[in-house]
Amino acid sequence: MRINRAAIKQNAKNIISTTKPSPILIGLAYLGIIFILQFLSYTVSGEFQVYMQTMEQVMAGNLDYIPPIVNISLSARLMMLAIGLVMLMIDTGFKIYCLNISQFRKAGIGNLFDGCAIFLKVLWLTILMGIFILLWSCLLIIPGIIAAYRYRMALYIMIENPHLGAFECIRASSEMMEGRKSELFVLDLSFLGWYLLTMFPFVTIWVTPYTSVTYTNYYIALRDMPKSNFDRMV
Repeated sequence: MRINRAAIKQNAKNIISTTKPSPILIGLAYLGIIFILQFLSYTVSGEFQVYMQTMEQVMAGNLDYIPPIVNISLSARLMMLAIGLVMLMIDTGFKIYCLNISQFRKAGIGNLFDGCAIFLKVLWLTILMGIFILLWSCLLIIPGIIAAYRYRMALYIMIENPHLGAFECIRASSEMMEGRKSELFVLDLSFLGWYLLTMFPFVTIWVTPYTSVTYTNYYIALRDMPKSNFDRMV
């Protein structure tokens, strides 16, 4: 049975319009935190300074200016790693928030920090998925893309089933996505126009919760379908 793409997208719009506090405000807080963390990362690495210098040269008409190569110190790399880990935690928290509102549970801005409770497990899951996708990509780019789609539901599974290990979540996602990868690919393509419009900040404020809740709805629809192996696992 195929998932009705239009239905889950419409359901996402309904959830966003009826949930209080507004998911747009929570999404704005999420984007604000991510922006600040990215700015800190660029500042620590020195890339922001190089960017500003380059813009000054371009504005001055020096189009032949070649930006210097940024030499990142070990301490800066460690700080960038720490910032990246915090971003991973916040992103997990936003997925927790989307799962809550999609199932009409109590939710709020505090969910953005709920990823702390399972952070080490999420980190290990992220590392494993990265390794597996990289290994598949070593064969050809297409197998790597297929692997990325195969593991797309793993984080949702871990959030809802924190007792499962990373390998179990990856295996469960692979079973859940069996025969569904092209369907999810088409769902991704359906947002292409919105993604192109995210060059305008006010559009991003809407697109972020809209796409996130839609993907959450897709996971819930898959989860609630009869899957004997997955049901035994969780």
